[in-house]
Formats: sequence, structure tokens, C-alpha cells
Amino acid sequence: MQSIQQLMEMVLQESQAIVLSMIVNVEGSSYRKEGTWMLLLEDGRRVGVISGGCLENDLHKRATELFRTGKSKILHYDLSDEDDLGWGRGVGCNGVVTVFIRDINADFRNFLRFMHQRLQAKEPMYFIQSMTDFNLYECMGRTGDHFSKGQMVMPLDLEPLLPFEKKAGQIKRGEELFYFQLIWPQPALYIVGAGIDARPLARLAEHAGYAVHLFDWRSGICNDAHFPTASSIQIGNVSELISNVQFSPLDSVVVMTHDFQLDVEVVQCLLEYKLLYFGILGSKKRTERLVQGEIPGTIHSPVGLSIGADGPEEIAVSIVAELIAVRQGKLL
Repeated sequence: MQSIQQLMEMVLQESQAIVLSMIVNVEGSSYRKEGTWMLLLEDGRRVGVISGGCLENDLHKRATELFRTGKSKILHYDLSDEDDLGWGRGVGCNGVVTVFIRDINADFRNFLRFMHQRLQAKEPMYFIQSMTDFNLYECMGRTGDHFSKGQMVMPLDLEPLLPFEKKAGQIKRGEELFYFQLIWPQPALYIVGAGIDARPLARLAEHAGYAVHLFDWRSGICNDAHFPTASSIQIGNVSELISNVQFSPLDSVVVMTHDFQLDVEVVQCLLEYKLLYFGILGSKKRTERLVQGEIPGTIHSPVGLSIGADGPEEIAVSIVAELIAVRQGKLL
């Protein structure tokens, strides 16, 4: 499951025609909500998921009409029909989904490049699209960075924001309707320790949209062969490597070195940062020994949701589930 930042990266790397589809409004229930993006490529590939399979085929047909035209279109899908005569063909989702599709021309590609650069700097960005004049769109960040196509300025407040808070919807200004969406940087997970139990965690987290970074002192086990999807792998003195990272409040860290003395050094270093998620593998008593007292509320120990997980694969599921819950504001 790709993050929006990853979808932007694909657009910037590809030279072929691409159509962007976005859910801009949902009435009732649907599989995905406002703010969902999917790419439809000229070679037939689809990147991302915009429904449970109900809409993708039709969206692909519509995309073929837009490739290399620079045009945009609004589509309405009524998924509430329970018989086979309506669009839903019996899916019974009880929702009406509005999808905005756009051929990504040179202007919009430059627009995405600007947003992507800000997301790489871990800055959330507001994306605003006119639903009245498709040639009007803009983005804005917390630091005042701004990119606008056409004369349009939409005052949207970026403060205060909870990490990864979802904001997307439609707003009217006079006679004009706008769609707005808050886009967060791709979530990052730093795994300290590259033992065998780190492999399923890295793999599952990457599938959930995380950029995964590995730290270890053993090149024999911490390498591309064991972690082919990792965004980065760093080998050396782990404490020194970690001290060189500029962690942000949007970052998550899981410590799983199985080396108590090393964990003491790493944990003391990480306690200096405000992190979105900080988990330590091992029992609560072990973590109490690591911090030499009561476990701070910022640390998740034992790491992962309590689901009775056993073995590396199940423990990885419990950790990623907890990461997602924290990121979505369902668990503090």
C-alpha cells in the first residue's frame, strides 16, 4: 500500500502518460474515503487502490480517454444499489463516491515535484483543488511554502495538528467549490537490530506504507538480501549511527537488538527525542531495567498490541498494528 508521497515519486520517475484519480467526496459508506489516490498508467498498470475492486476497471477505461490531453473530469459512482441494474452490481456499499481524475501534464508534474520536495523534508502540505475550474489548484505548508496554479488563495490552518491527522473534504467560497486535503509525509520506521525477527517486521511495515530504516553492527545479517525493501541500511556503531539521525515527531522507532548493554545506550539516546512511536522488544521488567526505574509513558513496552502473538511473524503483526493505531490517533 503506497503512501501519497510514494505515488508522487512514481509520477516523477515515469515518462509515460499517467492519470491521477482521487476520491473527493463520499456520501454514506465506502471501501476508501476522501483523500485516497490511485495512479493509472498508460502501460495498463494501476498503482494504489481506490475501492475494493468495484471502480478500478471503469476508472481505467475513463483514463484511456484522458491520456496526454491535460484534461480532468469528475465521476460519480452510486454503490448503494443492491440489484444488478445499478452501478454497484449488488455490492451494497450504501455510498455514493465522487472521484476526480486528471491527466498529469507538465504543469501538474511540476506541482507534484514541489509538494514532494516538501514532504521529503517531513513537512505536511495542504492540497487544494477547485471543483469549478479544474485549472486552479495550489498547495501550502506550515512554513509558508506555497505553489499555486491560477489566482487562488485558500486560508487553511495548519496549526495545531495531531501527527497524521486526516483532513479532507469540500468547502465552498462564494459560488466556487473547492476540495482540500492534508497530505502527510510517508511515515518512517527505524528498526534498531536486524535479527531474524526484524525481517517480517520490516517487510510488513513496508507493505503498510512505511519507509523502513535498519541499524545494526553486523553486515552478515543486515543487508539487502535479508531486507530487500528497506529504504536504508546502516552498519556500524549503532549508538553513533542513531545520534547522527535527526528524528522528528513523525518518526517511529522499534528497538530489538537482543543486546541489553547496547539497548541501554540506544534507549538513553532515543529518550532525548520526541517520537510518534517508541517501542522496545522484551518484557516490561527488562525495559524497567533498561531505563533504571519506571517506564516513561512515551515508551511502548512490551512492544505491539496484546493479541497473544507468538513467533516473529505474529509479533510483527502486533507491532505494525500498534504503529498504525498510534499513527491514526486510535492509541496514544
